Amino acid sequence: MARNSSSVYVHLPFCDRICPYCDFAVVEFKQERVARYLAALHQELASCPQPAAVSSVYLGGGTPSAHTQSEIASLLAALFAHFGIERGSVECTLEANPSRNASALAGFRAAGVTRLSIGVQSFEDLELLRLGREHSARDAKTFVTAARKAGFANVNIDLIAGVPDQTSASFARTLERAIACESDHVSVYALTIEEGTPYANWFARRPERFPNDDRVADLLEQAESTLEEAGYVRYEISNYAKPGCESVHNLGYWRQQDCVALGMSASGYDDGLRYRNVRGFEAYCDAIERGGSAREDEERLSTQARIGEAAMLALRTREGIRDSDFRDRFGIEARSFFSDAINKCRQAGLLEENPHGVRLSPRGRLLANTACSEFLHPSFLPAPAGLGQTTS
Repeated sequence: MARNSSSVYVHLPFCDRICPYCDFAVVEFKQERVARYLAALHQELASCPQPAAVSSVYLGGGTPSAHTQSEIASLLAALFAHFGIERGSVECTLEANPSRNASALAGFRAAGVTRLSIGVQSFEDLELLRLGREHSARDAKTFVTAARKAGFANVNIDLIAGVPDQTSASFARTLERAIACESDHVSVYALTIEEGTPYANWFARRPERFPNDDRVADLLEQAESTLEEAGYVRYEISNYAKPGCESVHNLGYWRQQDCVALGMSASGYDDGLRYRNVRGFEAYCDAIERGGSAREDEERLSTQARIGEAAMLALRTREGIRDSDFRDRFGIEARSFFSDAINKCRQAGLLEENPHGVRLSPRGRLLANTACSEFLHPSFLPAPAGLGQTTS
């Protein structure tokens, strides 16, 4: 994946049912809304800048698999034409719900989708019920099987650690079933209680139903041990892959590569300019239909802020901060530039050094937010010689 290539993210916000823990920008599925939104999306795409090269396309949501084959095919055809992509030449991911449209999987693949990311979350029926999911464990297994029959050779399964009343034993069964599905990639996310969601209200009333931070940390360690023993490599804090099946799109994020963002709430990055579209459905459609831009926020990062963000993102990966990478990209010696943060994190047991750079230790991966925050804003450090400054 060339560093000067870009990824493309497209937000498809529609869901048949909104999960009680979800804080994403989602909209209840109604066909008249879908038609209006897709028309706006095509209009936004028509005026979108064209990067020199595109390495991946990601259709996220929401529930992109809730769309018809023709809707996905039309959208991908427009994306491929606009960005000069030959169908099948780049990783193209579609997020899917096991309760929706298994019969359309072959059509999605024919349209150019090369990778599925399936929101299983758990293989325990009681946990799925608590999560507000409509599918069962059997449905999830059937959906993965259908994906294979449709010809998908790259399938990810999403799982959640920290489900209410989840135990080590129930999580072990979920991990075992995910492995038995022979998925190529497994993402394990710690449940986050988002303000304003039904889960936040439940947590306020019955916090004992939710595993505490220590228990969630135990579950994440359990996931690492189980999945690595099964041949998966933990190449990023939340992501495990069979060798060669790492997500190109997500690696682009962690390597701070440019990302073109389309759709409501979508966030993009363009050579140090971070931007985000409006979150609301009506606001997004209105802005595009008026012939304007849907962008709501823009921030031009200073050089030091870019370096700090690059370090924070790199630390999430298995490789960590590589000396040669920061030397080539920014003309700095990372270990000197971040010497205070490195020393502080190393003394706390959060970081380990090797001949190529620094990366999080096993303890550091459990406390990643704490460790990464030390690197995010290095502006208090002297700027290295020759490092230019820009204003934010």
